[in-house]
Amino acid sequence: MRKFMFVFGLPVALLAGTVTAEPLVRLHTSYYYIDGPSATVLSAQLNKNGPVGTDGNRHPARTRWDIKWKLQPAQHGTTCAMDAVAVVVGIAQTLPKWRGEDKGPASLKARWGKFIESLQRHEQVHKQHGMQAGRDIEAALRAVEPSSNCEALESRADQAAQEIVSKYQKLDEAYDRETAYGRTEGGTLL
Repeated sequence: MRKFMFVFGLPVALLAGTVTAEPLVRLHTSYYYIDGPSATVLSAQLNKNGPVGTDGNRHPARTRWDIKWKLQPAQHGTTCAMDAVAVVVGIAQTLPKWRGEDKGPASLKARWGKFIESLQRHEQVHKQHGMQAGRDIEAALRAVEPSSNCEALESRADQAAQEIVSKYQKLDEAYDRETAYGRTEGGTLL
């Protein structure tokens, strides 16, 4: 499940920026290793060792994202307005690597190559969802109307950001359902 949180520790330098600033994106890719001489063996290892999805099952790959934001509201007389906003999108991808790929038969290597390309295309959609959610959150936070007090302003801003996170989480879940976690797009060895 993706996470959202209000973070107080974001660097102050991130708060300085233009109204059209892009969120900071931090991408991390990790790999797990499988080995085997056939598509059947490799597929079984993917099912055994792959990352656990939001459905509780293992899948060949997974992309998780979380978004953190920091608000800097300021009271100006009787009105509180947003002085600055910082948004950070963290994206973590887990993909398989076939240890024996260099020694495998040419036909299996070709099948593996198509499989990996398909996985990466599928995971790219999840990555784009996280990045777009970050952009939408940044825009929404900057557009929050001033309020009579900063607590109300921050509450409205957090609610707007959480609604955007929820929207993109639902998009991710629907995409996985529609594509059977990428299998209908070629994300299978069998």
